[in-house]
Amino acid sequence: MAGALQAIISPVLQTVSDSHIKRDLVRCFSEHSHYFRTIEEGFRALTRQRQDPEALCGFFHSWSQTNNSAVTVAGIGNRLTLMLHRGQQVGDERALLRTLTSLDRIIDEDLAVTHRVLHSEMFYRMATDIVGDDRWLLRRYLHPAAKAFKDWKDHNSLRDRDPVIALLTTLTHEIYTHGEVEFILPLFRRWLDEEYGFTDAEIRRTLAWISVHTGPTERDHFFHALSALEHFAEAMDVDIAEYSLDEIVATYLAKKAAVLEHLCLSDAIEVEALH
Repeated sequence: MAGALQAIISPVLQTVSDSHIKRDLVRCFSEHSHYFRTIEEGFRALTRQRQDPEALCGFFHSWSQTNNSAVTVAGIGNRLTLMLHRGQQVGDERALLRTLTSLDRIIDEDLAVTHRVLHSEMFYRMATDIVGDDRWLLRRYLHPAAKAFKDWKDHNSLRDRDPVIALLTTLTHEIYTHGEVEFILPLFRRWLDEEYGFTDAEIRRTLAWISVHTGPTERDHFFHALSALEHFAEAMDVDIAEYSLDEIVATYLAKKAAVLEHLCLSDAIEVEALH
């Protein structure tokens, strides 16, 4: 039986035109769906009761490192324009421009290009309202599992020599994030209502970061990521069928599940001071 996250993600994947990428995404998310159980259990455990502020600090600081990716997507764009700047041979420069155009559409809302508020400000308000202050920003609250997730994702997106790996990692991130925000919004609403006594207006204000990403937002970001991949393949005459998403999807879900397991399912919240 499909879990909640898979039930949200799968219908979106089914709307993609038949291709190697669609078949690989469907296969990989299905084969590695056991990680969804840990993720779902983690969010349910977090929102089941009122939490100690120290535990919330660890959660919000570490969770933020797994989902705030606008800078990373912008960095991928920088990598592609550096190809032109350095005189690297590009088969179709117009297709490369379309790649950049698609990448930019992923981060319009995050950077307040099309909306009035930076999404980082929305996340700050959500975490600070729930914790009670903004000490969650301290780096000592960064769990090693969250650091490992971000280090891996940044390596794939910004350090791997093959830009296709960056685009495939972005594709995986966008469709997963669509599932996550849709799954957690009702959990967080009930949590703030029943455990913290927030009013309806306070809940809407506090959870704006989650709600703004639900509906078409992250789903559209996934399709922009798919377009970016397709345009890049055209620009550089790359055969995407030569790539498998198995390692990317498996590692992404495993590392995400590890973050939720440590932060929400362990008896103690471990933190690491970064120096």
